[in-house]
Amino acid sequence: MQKILIVDDDNTLRSALTRYLKDRGFVVRSAASGIEGLHSFTKDTPDLIVSDVVMPEMDGFELCIKVRETVPGQLVPFIFYPDVVI
Repeated sequence: MQKILIVDDDNTLRSALTRYLKDRGFVVRSAASGIEGLHSFTKDTPDLIVSDVVMPEMDGFELCIKVRETVPGQLVPFIFYPDVVI
């Protein structure tokens, strides 16, 4: 099974995306911040990271840099999405 890590500080969006992916057979873990996401990554390397860009403390780009500094994180794909304000 493919493992996906969702990192987003928006609880509603994180929950919806997690539910959507789980319903399609993926193993999904989620984190509410970049720091929490990095901790989750180090415990169990996912096959894909889907991350918000704008988050407090550690944004998605900084998370990507930290992940890329590790050997297992050098090839893990990232999908970034920005916060959309309407």
